[in-house]
Amino acid sequence: MPELADTGRRIKELRVSAGMTQHDLAGSEMSSSYISLVERGKRIPSGRALKILAARLGVGVDEISSSPQPAESPGLARRLDLVGRLVAARRQWEGGDAEGALSEFRALASMEPAGRQDDVFTEAQLAIAEILGSLGRADEGADVLLRMLDTLAPAPYAEARLRALIALADLLESAGRVQDGLRYALTGYLECTDRRTAQGPGTGPATGPGTGFHLLLVLDVLTRCAYWSGCPDWAPEPEHPRPPADGILPGPRATIDLHRALALRDRGEWERAAELLGACARRVTPAAGFPLWEKVNGQYALLLLHRGEPAAARSIVERGLVVASVAQEPEFPLWLTTADAVCAEAAGDRDRLIALGEELAALPETGRSHEKAAALQEIAAACERVGDRERAAGHYRQAADLFRRAQAYRHAERARERLVQLAESRDRQPQEQL
Repeated sequence: MPELADTGRRIKELRVSAGMTQHDLAGSEMSSSYISLVERGKRIPSGRALKILAARLGVGVDEISSSPQPAESPGLARRLDLVGRLVAARRQWEGGDAEGALSEFRALASMEPAGRQDDVFTEAQLAIAEILGSLGRADEGADVLLRMLDTLAPAPYAEARLRALIALADLLESAGRVQDGLRYALTGYLECTDRRTAQGPGTGPATGPGTGFHLLLVLDVLTRCAYWSGCPDWAPEPEHPRPPADGILPGPRATIDLHRALALRDRGEWERAAELLGACARRVTPAAGFPLWEKVNGQYALLLLHRGEPAAARSIVERGLVVASVAQEPEFPLWLTTADAVCAEAAGDRDRLIALGEELAALPETGRSHEKAAALQEIAAACERVGDRERAAGHYRQAADLFRRAQAYRHAERARERLVQLAESRDRQPQEQL
């Protein structure tokens, strides 16, 4: 197995010889940022990724990954063994054996410092935290990352530390601890911008962790945490140019645009919100990840409904639910289902609205309770519009409780305000009838 840098260098040579850009080589399955990291030896391409890249470059996999190597020294052989174990553990995880992969990653991370490689140790720690998060053990994953950060002091070039901060903020937001996540996202952003400032003007293109790919990742998680914490203005607008109209909008860019659009909507700027989210929906495809795609399309459909365009919203919802069915996605399409319920309200189908609302309310708590709360708030408003005040009150109450547990206190306060307004209007109605 060759060194990562040799594999990346060979991929770059073949790409340049073929007259391809990184965007061309990435296609729909990857991002140009990922190709850049592979070419610089910063990422380990999986077996599937190698096959895709080889096919696009018109060569065999061996021509990429089996370039001639000098006689291996004991140190090199040791490194190759560690990297091989890391790749095997990741494939085990991707194959569905999370517990087996977790055991192997832990074995790699627990090696004595003299016998391990820093980059392998970092990858193992990050993988452990991510797997624990996916298994619903976010607190354990956060502890892994916090211990990792304790050993990584801020430095002018601290990629491992920045990646740990991004992973920790992402894990906490996913687990419904948005203000805790915001603290680490802000730390990561400040360390990114400190790096960019330190480089100074006229120093040429920057390649450190505070630029490009890493800055986009930290802005992604910062925007999410800031929005749900009720502080959307804390997340600055990314400096990156927008992607071309064709192709896939990278996940981080799409997530940033989505939450910026939601912040505009909350301020009553419906036209600007619809314009931003509509452009996002036209770019992102299911290949960018079904959860992101359905969230963008479901939220866009809700915006269209609020603007009085039920036919356009219904078209988006129907197409999205067909995609979910055909793709047999395991995750519940939260936002498409929410939009489906509000479409039913617009069409006068009260029974379907109620049935879908009850289905959403009964979903198990598996993280991102703030998103379930926001969906229930949409259902509550629709129930209120059809005159079902009891159900509306129940949904508002549940939404407020979920927001509070997720540390989304400003959103919780808004839900409670709607609940109070509903109670006051109910009390006024008998007096008006008299």
